[in-house]
Amino acid sequence: MKYLLLFLIYSFFGVGVEVFFTSIHDFIKYRDIAFKGRSYLWMFPIYGSLGLIIGPLYNAISGMPFLLRGFIYMAVIFAGEFIYGLFLKLVIKKCPWQYKSKWAIMGVVKITYLPFWLIYGYIAELIYRGFINITIY
Repeated sequence: MKYLLLFLIYSFFGVGVEVFFTSIHDFIKYRDIAFKGRSYLWMFPIYGSLGLIIGPLYNAISGMPFLLRGFIYMAVIFAGEFIYGLFLKLVIKKCPWQYKSKWAIMGVVKITYLPFWLIYGYIAELIYRGFINITIY
């Protein structure tokens, strides 16, 4: 039950952050005052899997300096997005978030998002640390 709850928390949080981010992006880039964000149901498994990975990862690196932990989270999230994007291309013949820029790698990850993944990793750690301090499961 604990792992299902973590999976759902991280899935909904991740998709929510993505909807928020894309609405801000579209406002800045296109002056879209509707603030309509978007995500993909395909993202639930990738964000949810972070909920299953973050616990053991945090336990293994919690003694490391703050900045080093951030870079580890960033690398894990970036690698996860890359692998999942390639997996979707293999299975459904398309990656829903196809990036088209000189900073994209195979259309499935974007190097310019690395700072966001570093920050997101810290937030994921904070959610996990808060989760283990409550006993609702």
